[in-house]
Amino acid sequence: MNKPIGIMDSGVGGLTVMREIIHALPAEEVYYFADSLNCPYGPKSQDEVKHYTKEAVQFLIDKGVKAVIIACNTATAAVMPELRDEIDIPVYGVINPGSLGALRKSDNNEILLLATEGTIKSGAYEAGILSFDKDVKIYNLACPEFVTLIESLDYENPSITKTAVAEKLAPYKDTKADTVILGCTHFPIIEKYIAEFFNGEKHIIDAGFETVTIALVQLHKKKLLTADNNTPHHRIFIHGENNTFEKVMNSWIPDIEYSIENILLQETY
Repeated sequence: MNKPIGIMDSGVGGLTVMREIIHALPAEEVYYFADSLNCPYGPKSQDEVKHYTKEAVQFLIDKGVKAVIIACNTATAAVMPELRDEIDIPVYGVINPGSLGALRKSDNNEILLLATEGTIKSGAYEAGILSFDKDVKIYNLACPEFVTLIESLDYENPSITKTAVAEKLAPYKDTKADTVILGCTHFPIIEKYIAEFFNGEKHIIDAGFETVTIALVQLHKKKLLTADNNTPHHRIFIHGENNTFEKVMNSWIPDIEYSIENILLQETY
């Protein structure tokens, strides 16, 4: 089906998901909704996040997407599976795929979750993981500083990033957890620094990557993948303004054809 795949996130984090789609299926067109006006989602109430997420998803549906990936753990926790019951196209969240990916990798059933405050407070990862295996021990660590680091582009300075990662993760340096879930789609942008901090001794799970893997398999089975071999033109919709978005995108996903449009939705919360 020659329609685009929709991605929504509060900012640049979902670009890690977009990159995986383009890498796996370069003919697929992507429509990306960045809710920069309300970023970050982590500190906001569940009702607010649910409203923003549904608004973004409806915007993408109105643009004609064939499926939507909620590339935000906080939004996934707030709105799934409710959203699946309300829309007629496939919608994928990042929490269950991330949970399953961690369970597959962990050898000792101890997992460290790095996420936003909203995702941690929701308990969605714990519920997801424990529903598959009730004997897993989960360590939760809210890392809002990492979102700020990335959105501000300070992550481009290795010294700043290494210091921020070390300061935040120091209490967990010697944790028994052998697997780390990057429970925010921003975090893979600094994945190498997180892996280095743990001396490469822990499995690192990118929840966005796990989600794309599952979504593309299911879209293939549903015969919803594009049959074209043309170079796609991706569309980026930035709700509000984000002066750093394009720079991050060109660094993270170079050499793609795209257009960017700043929008302001009429409905407010």
